Amino acid sequence: SLKQGFTFGAISFLLSTSYTAAFSCTNFFSQKQTYRVSQYEPLHLVPLSKFSDDITFLSKSDEERCCFDSNGYFTNGDDVYQLALVEKDDLPDMCRFVVAAFGAESISLSKDLNSFEQLLLSPATELLNSYSSVVAFAEVFSGTQQRLNTRLSKMDVSPPDLKKGLSRQELIDIAEKDSIILAVGKKNQDSIDFIASIELRLQPSDAKIPFSLPWLDRIERKIAAKFSIGTDTGDLQPYLSNLCVAEDFRGKKIGRALVRCVEDIALSSWGMSRMYLHVDEDNIAALSLYKSEDYRDVGHRWSPFWAGSSADIGYYVKTLKGNTSNRKQ
Repeated sequence: SLKQGFTFGAISFLLSTSYTAAFSCTNFFSQKQTYRVSQYEPLHLVPLSKFSDDITFLSKSDEERCCFDSNGYFTNGDDVYQLALVEKDDLPDMCRFVVAAFGAESISLSKDLNSFEQLLLSPATELLNSYSSVVAFAEVFSGTQQRLNTRLSKMDVSPPDLKKGLSRQELIDIAEKDSIILAVGKKNQDSIDFIASIELRLQPSDAKIPFSLPWLDRIERKIAAKFSIGTDTGDLQPYLSNLCVAEDFRGKKIGRALVRCVEDIALSSWGMSRMYLHVDEDNIAALSLYKSEDYRDVGHRWSPFWAGSSADIGYYVKTLKGNTSNRKQ
């Protein structure tokens, strides 16, 4: 199973039947096949090319775009996939793809948990795993809706509206509802074939591993504050998460292109100069990708006493370089 997040989140699940997603904390390449989903509502993937005035990714060289053409299309044989923003009507299918890609079994009790965590979690593990698929989808769908709440009303690549004079917590509250999710997919008459996705958000650069559900992050930070752990540290910075590429499409530089694309949004549209991410350092493919794209270990971890093995998850940063003239004022 994937390494779990902090124990209090899992305990919260036991009390409220809300599973805390481990896969939102790290980035993985899917070992599943392309996931086709049924669709009963209009398909509204918003082409990234629509925002060519705000970002520079699609105007870059073929080498820098890796596998996408200047219109944001990826061609694989006779199939053509589009790089796009996920819109409201696409969320159920997108979340099914993510659950299938990361695996609902990620809810299973990790053998890496310390004895204290296992003592707390073991009695309910069998029950949790019995309902893992249903619970995983419900949690992912709910968390995704919350993180995209503001973005879905505007559907653009503009930066979160962080007004001056707000408190740090007020800024965090705004940022946690304004993520961008990019997906690579192909529309069919009654379905979408998703082959990859990635998420970009703003979050405090305090090394804390985020949960899928933002309210759990608020709880953990409040608990940490009681112990004077990471309080009022780390300004809001771009954060890359949930990079997922279907197995059949690995090795085609889709993941690398998606990383570069969200970096360009953060730099060109948001006017930010750093990008952070968490990565399981046992995931050689993901770690190699990030290191080859000039990400470096920050040098510290989010490691409160309840963190268990999640304290070993790598925390990396990259300095973004380039033109910020496209940023919306």
